[in-house]
Amino acid sequence: MDTSRGLDKVDHPAASVDGTTPGRARIPIAGLVVVAAIVALIAIAMVLVLAVPKQSTTYDPGSPQAAFQTFYLAFEAGDLESAHALFSRDIKARLTLPEYRQLEGEHGWQRDQDQRVVLLGTDVTGDRASLRLRIDSFYEGGGLGASRSSQERTVRLVREDGAWLIDEPIMGVESLTYGF
Repeated sequence: MDTSRGLDKVDHPAASVDGTTPGRARIPIAGLVVVAAIVALIAIAMVLVLAVPKQSTTYDPGSPQAAFQTFYLAFEAGDLESAHALFSRDIKARLTLPEYRQLEGEHGWQRDQDQRVVLLGTDVTGDRASLRLRIDSFYEGGGLGASRSSQERTVRLVREDGAWLIDEPIMGVESLTYGF
């Protein structure tokens, strides 16, 4: 009795007609490139997400940076009275609270805009300070998807009665040039 019957290559359940093992198909190089590109994009996105700070920086109380941060957070919260209170005497004399509220209608859109304010540096000379800021604005939509634009600006502060105050008419980070 021949016991070797049924054990040749063609009849073996794990073999195919061409002699290769099923399930071991070769992955095309183009597929590997696509997978590698996807993995690289995910890695880049993770780095960007982790590199962007999620919370506001805390500054020393009584510093020009803390004064501007308090002003900006009040504006962002829609608390125009508190934001206006952080202007210098000179600015408050030229821009009353009712006028500031009226101008908010033209500049309030900033609160709806996705933006990040980054402190680049501070210059202090006596009772005057200048904060160098970068404002990153993020936009959705369009044919290219999400995009970002950045602009730099300087905000002036003055120390009055021991407190740092904003010494220029601004709404959020936008300069108000009406009659000033």
